[in-house]
Amino acid sequence: MPSIVLLQRDHEASPHLRALIDATEQFWVGGTAHTVAEARGLLKQLQPDILVTDLKVQDGPVDELLLELHRSASGRPHVLVTLMSHDDTLLMEALRTGADGYWLHSDAHEVLITSLEQLVRGESPISPPIARQLLSHFRAPAKVFDTMTESLNPLVLTGTEQAILQWVAQGYLLDEIAQQWQASVHSLACGIRTVYHKLQFDLRATSLSLQAA
Repeated sequence: MPSIVLLQRDHEASPHLRALIDATEQFWVGGTAHTVAEARGLLKQLQPDILVTDLKVQDGPVDELLLELHRSASGRPHVLVTLMSHDDTLLMEALRTGADGYWLHSDAHEVLITSLEQLVRGESPISPPIARQLLSHFRAPAKVFDTMTESLNPLVLTGTEQAILQWVAQGYLLDEIAQQWQASVHSLACGIRTVYHKLQFDLRATSLSLQAA
């Protein structure tokens, strides 16, 4: 059964969220933290499968923690960020620093469980605004690995990845795209995860380039 660490700003909401997840009998919450400092200790101790985190907690933003997990040599947990509103700027930054999926506190609780199930299957969600931002981002020239082929270059989208984003940007849902392409929703959602990982690799490569300079 996949284990979860909760990193949530609100002391009052955390027990309710924990009870909701534990009641599914699909996941169990190993621990709850309200600061990044507490979360670091829990993550090291419990080594959970999933981290469910607000973007900002009681001792500040979680960006540095997500970057630490992303850059870790050991296996890292799946990361689900929770947001109060669908702020695309905040969400895009979370995806850049290591998030694999997201859930709005205003969404139904059933959506949270569905989101957790998606993470375990290697899938990620996407919305039209995020798809448009990703297309814009990856139109820029690759910063490194100029001699690599497109299929191997971690800073360049494949033709299929571009096509998925273009369809989503136009408002199509992944299940609608799957029907049109005679593909599985699972394969498309896993493709979105790959795009997010390329976005994160881009940030990592930029960081390494700056350090080298």
